[in-house]
Amino acid sequence: MIRFRRITMQPLNAWLVAHPLNGSHAKYELRVWREVNANFAALRDELIAYAQEALDDARARIRRGFEDNLSPFADPIDDPAAHYPAMLNRITLQGYLGETLAGLAVEHFGAFGKLDWHVPAFLFRFHDQEFQHLDLINERLLMGEAHDRDAVSEMRPGRTGDDALAFRIDQTGKISHVLALEAKCLGRSNSAIIADAHGKLAAGTRRPSGIRELITLLSDYETDEAQAWVVRLLELYRDGFRTAKRRDGLAYTVGNSPVRPATRVSWLPVDAPHPSYIANRRFDAMEFQLEDLEGLVDSLYRGA
Repeated sequence: MIRFRRITMQPLNAWLVAHPLNGSHAKYELRVWREVNANFAALRDELIAYAQEALDDARARIRRGFEDNLSPFADPIDDPAAHYPAMLNRITLQGYLGETLAGLAVEHFGAFGKLDWHVPAFLFRFHDQEFQHLDLINERLLMGEAHDRDAVSEMRPGRTGDDALAFRIDQTGKISHVLALEAKCLGRSNSAIIADAHGKLAAGTRRPSGIRELITLLSDYETDEAQAWVVRLLELYRDGFRTAKRRDGLAYTVGNSPVRPATRVSWLPVDAPHPSYIANRRFDAMEFQLEDLEGLVDSLYRGA
């Protein structure tokens, strides 16, 4: 599938308010947005639709082989994706939120001074540990057993590989730039995770691992646009990475804001990337400070 949804900019800018920073690094930029939770209601429905569309491909994969054109999934008991992702652990849902905000930011706010970035699909279908977990959850619910979705025992490892990929396309229709996005979403800021995220991006190769996964994903769809992306990505995978420019991006979503010192605006460094980032690529850091992270997860993924 090819995603198409976008959020109306006026309510988006009122909900996520940008805080300008003046860094001094030639290849590094930090941008910070703070949530104004009182303004969430104005874009709630749009944001839910955006977040759910990002998961549609994963639902399609879960349902593959179970479809019956004569008997569609009218009853949740028959739908293997009925409880996806609402019954998964909150930590998993925070991860989904972080990856979705990474794509949303690049598509709506741009990166490296350009607004024409594309995120053709998210990679949630490759979270196999949670799909196996979902089978267990469905069995419990079918048998009338209790399921405490936020119990520690219900936590599963996150998906490996690139969290999201964005692309720019030149006038000939070829991919000219690739933005590899690492996403973190935490209740409270954690300096060790910040260091780990920078190190993971620094270790990335010129051809991000998610390229192969996107080709696999989009090959399942027969629309002209999906197939056009497959052609572009195949060319990039084979030898285009030698000419397409790789960029790195970190989307850091956190449920608290710095309070000391009073002049501190961000958890991420302003003037240079973390020392664990040793690559020599252009780097865009994006920080989202949320007033009500738990409530946002519930609204987007649990129907609250």
